[in-house]
Amino acid sequence: MSKKKGKFDLTHLVHNENVKDGQDLFFVSNPKQTCKITKQPNGEFKVVAGGETMTVHAFATKCLGMDPPDHATKWLRDEKGSTLYDMWHADDDYSYAA
Repeated sequence: MSKKKGKFDLTHLVHNENVKDGQDLFFVSNPKQTCKITKQPNGEFKVVAGGETMTVHAFATKCLGMDPPDHATKWLRDEKGSTLYDMWHADDDYSYAA
């Protein structure tokens, strides 16, 4: 049995310490395309690239030149190579194992 994961929330990943405020993220197809996780005045986290604040989806779209063919979190990774998608779903296997 699998349960559908809720909407992606970068703020949730920061609070779970999967990523940190100020951390660089890299576009998987071209690591020269980067963005930085930044806390917003309302307490939420977004990414900043080229001086522009945007969502993870907007950054992936900008890098690809089109809407991502699958979830935008699959297109951004940390310096160790883990994608945001992997971090977001990391607890899935543990939650349903038994």
